[in-house]
Amino acid sequence: MSQPWLRALRRGAIPLGLGLVCLLLSWPAIEDLDPLLKGLGAILIVLGLIIVVSTARTLSAEERRIGRPVF
Repeated sequence: MSQPWLRALRRGAIPLGLGLVCLLLSWPAIEDLDPLLKGLGAILIVLGLIIVVSTARTLSAEERRIGRPVF
């Protein structure tokens, strides 16, 4: 996996992880909380995927344009 994708995964890891936790917590939840946790989990997973893809594309384009950053 290339460097921009790894950096993007680090940035999107928190919403992806929280989304998975919400989906896992929805299984034993009572009937009132079940749809809330499922909805929140889906929103967080989609948000995390958007962050990962957009950040990786931006960093890849920047790397092609100006070269690999020196850290």
